[in-house]
Amino acid sequence: MKKINVSLKEDPYSILIGSSIISGLNDEINKLKLYENILIVMDGNVAKYHSAKIKEVFKNSGKKIKYYNLKPGETSKSYKELNNIYSFLLENGYGRDTLLIAIGGGVTGDLAGYAAATYMRGIQLIHIPTTLLAAVDSAIGGKTGINFQKKKNMVGAFYQPRLVVIDTVFFKTLQRKEQTSGIGEIIKYGYLADKTFFSYLNDNVTKIYDGNEKVIEEVIIKSAGIKAAVVSQDEKETGIRKILNLGHTFAHGLETDLNFKVKHGEAVIAGVVAALYLSADLGLLNKDKLDDYLSLPLKIKMPRIFQKFNTKNVLQAMLHDKKNRNGKIKFVLPAEIGKMILDVEASKNAVISSLQKVTEVLNY
Repeated sequence: MKKINVSLKEDPYSILIGSSIISGLNDEINKLKLYENILIVMDGNVAKYHSAKIKEVFKNSGKKIKYYNLKPGETSKSYKELNNIYSFLLENGYGRDTLLIAIGGGVTGDLAGYAAATYMRGIQLIHIPTTLLAAVDSAIGGKTGINFQKKKNMVGAFYQPRLVVIDTVFFKTLQRKEQTSGIGEIIKYGYLADKTFFSYLNDNVTKIYDGNEKVIEEVIIKSAGIKAAVVSQDEKETGIRKILNLGHTFAHGLETDLNFKVKHGEAVIAGVVAALYLSADLGLLNKDKLDDYLSLPLKIKMPRIFQKFNTKNVLQAMLHDKKNRNGKIKFVLPAEIGKMILDVEASKNAVISSLQKVTEVLNY
């Protein structure tokens, strides 16, 4: 089992990574002296494949355990579903001495995390990501929230978990679309890290589809380590943490225009491609390096729906991005591997041109 520490001044915590390590979850809870009144919020797909295994963890534990099953999909990141969790907590007598365990993908973690952040002004939280995307990204760093008026993550809070447990066994039941979504965030880390990791991904990223356990564990450890290090330096995204948004401004606009019919990580792949073209167009990225850097995301086969987005609608959605300041879209753009330029502004024409190139070059 690999252990990575998120070294925050307040509320530091650990990320545990390994195979079949969920069996030791009850022991970890006892070790950390967390509350024994536990609500487990679980994605419906996780319940379908893994509920027996999860229930076995707490068999004869003596703890109060109840389960709340969540409908899979982005539509669950809503005030309605948040309100349902609040009601379930109240109706079942949960007070401030509650531990909420979120078991699922990014939607489950974001929603359940926000419920934990706000119920009775904050209850304890553990994240158990069951998708690659959640494991390398959304389960780490304390961002929680829901969508509002068809805008992504518009309502939320920074709220750190007490523990993150990444059990690679969960990834064996992922559908290809979920694998691609996780790969999208992993690709992002390829640009944030160094040439060694970028080259490793270029050579090995498609092996994730084959269930190659060595590759999967390696990319999770590396990606989670990068995010933990960045969050430790900048918990509330006032500086360096912004680099984690590479490709995301474009991605959120695409998700909105395509009515969330694509996975977040799929949109990130398209967003990274757009960011590379925009960076080259603005003269931040050497054009000679553009083809080399495009080679990684273009290895991934993408759904044809990305040929159908409306460029003007995507741009309009991007104008509502949380990271904007003074009505200006702010981009994170790569100058080279391991070097991001923050808060870049670009003309409308340059942004539109980058989006148009995405439809032309993606691997469908």
